[in-house]
Amino acid sequence: MSSLRQRLLSGAKSYGPVCMSDSPVVMELLALTGYGHMIIDHEHSPTHSSSGQALLQAIDAARFSSRNGQQQQHHITEPIIRVPDDDPTYMKKVLDSMRLPAGVLVPMVENAETARKVVAATRYPLQLSDGPGSIDGIRGCAVPFVRASGYGQNLDYMKHCQEDLLVMVQVETEKGVEAIAEIASVPGVDGVFLGPFDLSCSIGKVAQFEDAQVKELIRTAEQSVLETDCFLAGFKSGGRDLKRMFDDGYSLVCGSIDLGLLKEAARQDVESFENISGYGTESNSF
Repeated sequence: MSSLRQRLLSGAKSYGPVCMSDSPVVMELLALTGYGHMIIDHEHSPTHSSSGQALLQAIDAARFSSRNGQQQQHHITEPIIRVPDDDPTYMKKVLDSMRLPAGVLVPMVENAETARKVVAATRYPLQLSDGPGSIDGIRGCAVPFVRASGYGQNLDYMKHCQEDLLVMVQVETEKGVEAIAEIASVPGVDGVFLGPFDLSCSIGKVAQFEDAQVKELIRTAEQSVLETDCFLAGFKSGGRDLKRMFDDGYSLVCGSIDLGLLKEAARQDVESFENISGYGTESNSF
């Protein structure tokens, strides 16, 4: 089965949530539902490199489940880790804990220089060339001793890094939108991920998605990505139609947050009680 990176670069689509709960139980459960990807957030959530490895292990465990006493492989949900920033040391820790196929997403990229730093941090020195202008890596090598390589059992791990490691950068500001063409031209950047909430915030109109200026900024960003060789990815903001986003050129979309899914399910559960009991939530019996 080809990796998510290879499928997206070949024109496939993927849908999945952003995960902020820092819960291995939630990660395993969601991975069993059949999402194409799950973005594990290290930027705004409590998740760090150590707890993040437990989340990755939970997602990997969900690839197999016991059915009639036999191991049956499920649809593979690939993890994508959103790191806090472009720090190569943190990137190294994340990559060393993450088995492939998988991906990384780096937030707040506003120029090609930062994009080049991102790509370099994901690669070992003197890796296979991806053509003219190929970026050499700066990633420290501990291949025989880290989880990513199966603690040395995957002898082709370094090769798989270039084939199956998805690298996305997130554009979140007006300044970043203006530089999308340059950012997307950096060899090794597979996709450009748009953050509509932050884009609206960057022009002082946070979450005003019906505002003409906000709409134009997002539309400009989308069109700028579609004019490059990178695929278009992003969050689904309130009011946007998911099918329309894919029809308009998005390849990867995140339309929910694990905590939001839990909150909404709990709200509906409480409402079902109130509707049949006639009492508020403070009553624990009929």
